[in-house]
Amino acid sequence: MYHRILVTLDGSLLAEQVLPHVKALVECQSDVHVYLLSIGQVVDYAAASAMAYPMSMLPSRTVDEDAERRRIEADLRDYLRSIEHQLVREGVTVSSEVRFGRPAEEIISFANDLKIDLIAMSTHGRSGLARWAYGSVADRVLHSARCPVLLVRAK
Repeated sequence: MYHRILVTLDGSLLAEQVLPHVKALVECQSDVHVYLLSIGQVVDYAAASAMAYPMSMLPSRTVDEDAERRRIEADLRDYLRSIEHQLVREGVTVSSEVRFGRPAEEIISFANDLKIDLIAMSTHGRSGLARWAYGSVADRVLHSARCPVLLVRAK
C-alpha cells in the first residue's frame, strides 16, 4: 500500500479537491505520512516587461526579487500550515514544504528524494489553447513520475 503520499497544492480551491480522496486513502490503512508540497514562482518582471513592451516603454518600477520570494514563501507556508492543522485534527500524520522552480520538475524531484509511494493532485481541467499556453503540470508529472499518480479532475 501507500505509506508516503505527496499532495501538491497551489493555494487554490481547485487543488484542494484532491484532499477528500487522500483522506479516504489514509483512513483505509495505517502508518501513512502525507507530504504537502507547494511550488512558488517569482515572476521575472524585467523579462516579462521586455517581452510585452518596446524598450522605450518599459516600466521604471523594479521589484526586489528576494523580498518577493520571501513574501511568496511566507504566504505558501501559512497556507500549507492551515491545511496541515486541518489534517492533523483528522488524525493524519502530515508535514509540508515549499519549493521554488518549475512545478512539474520540483514535484518529481521531491517525490524521488523522499521515495514517495503516491503523488495525488488535482487537474485544473484546462484544454485547448489554455492547456497549450500554460502546459499541464499534471500531464508532465504523470509521464515522469516513478510512482503511481492519482489525478482528480477539479470541478
